[in-house]
Amino acid sequence: MDAWIWGAVVLAIVLVIAGGIAWWLARGCVLTIIGATGAILGGLVALISLVLLLDPDVGLRVAFIVTVVSGVWLLAWALAGGIRGQRMLRAEERADAEARGVPVPVMVASRH
Repeated sequence: MDAWIWGAVVLAIVLVIAGGIAWWLARGCVLTIIGATGAILGGLVALISLVLLLDPDVGLRVAFIVTVVSGVWLLAWALAGGIRGQRMLRAEERADAEARGVPVPVMVASRH
């Protein structure tokens, strides 16, 4: 049983670290920060459930559920932030291309 508890503790710590890395890489993206916050809080709740619950079986079940939900939460919000970032980048590229305009040859421009 000790190996299972230590495994759950390691997974919860990894989840907290992953949330911290996602927060650091977010660069102000609110969607990614929401995912990172959920992962950090979920990892901490999983650690607390392992420490505070008297029955190790219940603690492991709660930690497992919270860790999985928090990991999926982080993945979903990080993907949403990445998709949003890609869309914003493409929109900026299109706006830059439109601002530069399309070069018109001199002969075509003189006819109008």
